[in-house]
Amino acid sequence: MTPIEKYLEYLDNIFQKEPEFYNNESLIDEVKGVTSIVYRDIPEKGFITAITYGLSLVEHPDWKFGRPELCISVESENLDWGIVAGFIANQLRGKSPFCYGETINFGEQISEDSEMDSFLIFAPSTLNKEGYSDIDIGTDYKINIAGLYPIYSEEINVYNQIGLKEFWFHSDFDNYSVKRKRIKL
Repeated sequence: MTPIEKYLEYLDNIFQKEPEFYNNESLIDEVKGVTSIVYRDIPEKGFITAITYGLSLVEHPDWKFGRPELCISVESENLDWGIVAGFIANQLRGKSPFCYGETINFGEQISEDSEMDSFLIFAPSTLNKEGYSDIDIGTDYKINIAGLYPIYSEEINVYNQIGLKEFWFHSDFDNYSVKRKRIKL
């Protein structure tokens, strides 16, 4: 069984649903592009959850205990949310470590159903720790899935001032909502 087959079998066991696949053309010679594996109505009806495959195919000096793939879960039926996870991973692999607490300014509106244009990386809310850590796909490294959370670019400054804990537990923060109010100081 190939690494991608093992990974898909792993995801199938968790989600018990047939996904849709959206591929990105690779920007790195000799390495396949990143794929968004998109599940509709996960974690519940009206949501999109997508997990990438392909980010972990490259190396980064900060990756000591495994390599990341990304997961996004939002209350929206717009597939752009799932597709963008693969796009970001494809664009930034080998350059960004995708560490918890990191922010990414996407630079433009992600989807027509929201004004959000940036992301925060943290533990994925749709999976438990056993579901996103140390995933064995038969390679010499394990996969650790990192959560990708849409935010507004104006919130990056707020986040940098108040920190992850205060931002995450702010009364206006809802990690699944793409239409929530902006967090302000």
